[in-house]
Amino acid sequence: IKEAKNGFSIDRIATSEFEANELDLLIKLLAYNLFERFKRSCCEPVHQGYTIARFRLEFFHCAATIIRHSRNIILKLAKDFVNRYAWQRIEARIALLE
Repeated sequence: IKEAKNGFSIDRIATSEFEANELDLLIKLLAYNLFERFKRSCCEPVHQGYTIARFRLEFFHCAATIIRHSRNIILKLAKDFVNRYAWQRIEARIALLE
């Protein structure tokens, strides 16, 4: 519950309508469950204990460029990105899921 509150803001009420709030909560819980499944299926054991806040800090707060060329989208990470190789291994595991 603490991770869902801190990382996915399930304690915040979006509107004054019950149905909209219910849908908002269900979407946040789905995101939480997908993140947990992603950690178990695609991340290395050292990263499986990360909270969403730490995962964002370690992997998503980095310099990168998205390049679109010939209907392909390429993400070029900064050369000094500390977790570059861990990210590439995660990316390879994601590709195997398809």
